[in-house]
Amino acid sequence: MTTRVNVLRRWLVAPLRWAALVSVLVSVGVFFVGVQAAEAAPSCGVLSGGAAPQAASAVRSACGLIGTPYSWGGGHGSQPGPTYGICDSSNGAPNDCNVRGLDCSGMVRYAYSLAVGADVINGTTRTQWPTSRAVARYYRGDGTAPLLPGDLVYFGGTASTIHHVAMYLGQGWIVEAPYSGGYVQVAALSSHGDYYGAIRLYGSGNTAPTPTPPPAGGGQYWVDTFANAPVYASPTSTSSTGTLYQGTNYVYCKAWGREVSSGGSYNHWWFKTDPDVGPSGQWVSAFYLSRWGNDVAKDNNGTTVPDCSGGSTPAPTGKYWVDTYANVPVYASASSGSATATGTLYQGANYVYCKVWGREVSSGGSYNHWWLKTDPDVGPSGQWVSAFYLSRWGNDVAKDNNGTTIPNC
Repeated sequence: MTTRVNVLRRWLVAPLRWAALVSVLVSVGVFFVGVQAAEAAPSCGVLSGGAAPQAASAVRSACGLIGTPYSWGGGHGSQPGPTYGICDSSNGAPNDCNVRGLDCSGMVRYAYSLAVGADVINGTTRTQWPTSRAVARYYRGDGTAPLLPGDLVYFGGTASTIHHVAMYLGQGWIVEAPYSGGYVQVAALSSHGDYYGAIRLYGSGNTAPTPTPPPAGGGQYWVDTFANAPVYASPTSTSSTGTLYQGTNYVYCKAWGREVSSGGSYNHWWFKTDPDVGPSGQWVSAFYLSRWGNDVAKDNNGTTVPDCSGGSTPAPTGKYWVDTYANVPVYASASSGSATATGTLYQGANYVYCKVWGREVSSGGSYNHWWLKTDPDVGPSGQWVSAFYLSRWGNDVAKDNNGTTIPNC
């Protein structure tokens, strides 16, 4: 039997196959064009609304750093700004001591200092994250919808393993100092798979104006108060003379006075101001500041409000509580050699009295010259421990757990 072949169908097979192949290739091409368009980084800038003026300014400052070389440990000098880093092969930075630049935490520190004129976020990623300066804090479970430009976004599995920070631009984009050999750049937040959370340093919307800090003792410093606050004729008075309304208010200077407290919160600083009710030139307790902790007297930009004429900080007679991350050696003086330890201060919450500048204690990119007078767990009282072992702060910082600068001895 002879099989009949349909010549027309066989003739159509080849063109139909080519048409199908072309269709697939076009579809694949369209797919990859779409991916490229979706992933193309925008120009660095404030990409969404709602940020405080200080935060928006910090974004613009960070964008001005685009192209700055990454340097492991760069940006952690005594003042914000690019520095030579640390050669550390274990962290993928074998040549960074020869590179003048910024690492991730050094970059955000420098950007905010340029924006507000103060060093408001010193330290490494792990010491920046718990800062008491944060006015809002978000975690992975909150998603990224609450984020605003200028928020600092942190990456890591837990708070103790945070390893990277960047500044949020809006619309899912960040500006970051990425890695050794790289440069400050714009990237997608989603390019990092371990987003941990974010902090906001300045409130959203039209908050306080951003004044240039005036000379000590003169001019106005803007502060936010969380409630209507009573005012007094002096920092030691107990009879109210009027009221300063909740909101953004100006103050002139500060003086030390009687304690105002509630629960674990307290403040001895008083601001001279002109209240909403009552005579001008009255005093309001810094306890009512909404942005800061115990015995802190700063304006909304993080600038320390100057002392009023004749005012000063009292002698350091009290105790300041600090957390130490390990059992640490103590010494008879702040300049004693590392081989002459006189005892041990155990890991945990400990009290100290005051601080002095002494020999450097360092490891990798972390260092501290401040020494704190304390009574150790092992050894005689009145010994000295390096502030290097504080678990909350960065290089050459000596503050208690509330963010209060420990006074000089």
